[in-house]
Amino acid sequence: MGTIINIPAVNILIVDDHPLVSEGLKSLLVTMLPETSIINTADTVDKAKKDLEIQSYQYVLTDLMMPGQKIPPFISYIHSHYPGIIIMIVSSVTDINTVKECLSLGAHGFLSKGVEPHEIKLAFENVYKGRLYISSDLTGKFASGVLATDSTALTKKELEVLRLLAAGHKTKLVAEMLHISSVTVMTHKRNLMQKLNVHSAVELVKYAYDNHLI
Repeated sequence: MGTIINIPAVNILIVDDHPLVSEGLKSLLVTMLPETSIINTADTVDKAKKDLEIQSYQYVLTDLMMPGQKIPPFISYIHSHYPGIIIMIVSSVTDINTVKECLSLGAHGFLSKGVEPHEIKLAFENVYKGRLYISSDLTGKFASGVLATDSTALTKKELEVLRLLAAGHKTKLVAEMLHISSVTVMTHKRNLMQKLNVHSAVELVKYAYDNHLI
């Protein structure tokens, strides 16, 4: 695999009703995380809640489509009862409204099940630093969504750059995704900060989320 996640050892709970998926993800993470990390699995919300009571976790990775399981309330439950836990959704459901709902309930990241290991690495490292993260195959949907651009006075390209930066992507990756140069991305970023009267990348990301641009 060769992709090492640059964070300290962590405890992770994977919630998925398909053993092949949960064990596969567990096996992958074992190769990417420090050796002393603990990775457990649960195939129902009730089992996950019981595990959360007896084991301290830094991450919960959960699917959305689990028959008989109410995952949105489970996200809210973790967010309210264990505010220090980072919640990441790993799902084949990729519509924009679902992603937004999960983030509003307290999720810190959303990955489609088709992502490559290098993007799992990006997701873990970004959310560990307190940033929201959405996988690159989903941010394109946000970029092409219908938004009220009149209120922001931003160009279409500036909005695309803003959404991708707010999703946690680095300048080089944003440039590759939009087929422009890194210098152009930096120019758009500078223009965004001037237009929106913000003075740091953190404020820029906050603006995007406060105004539901992602």
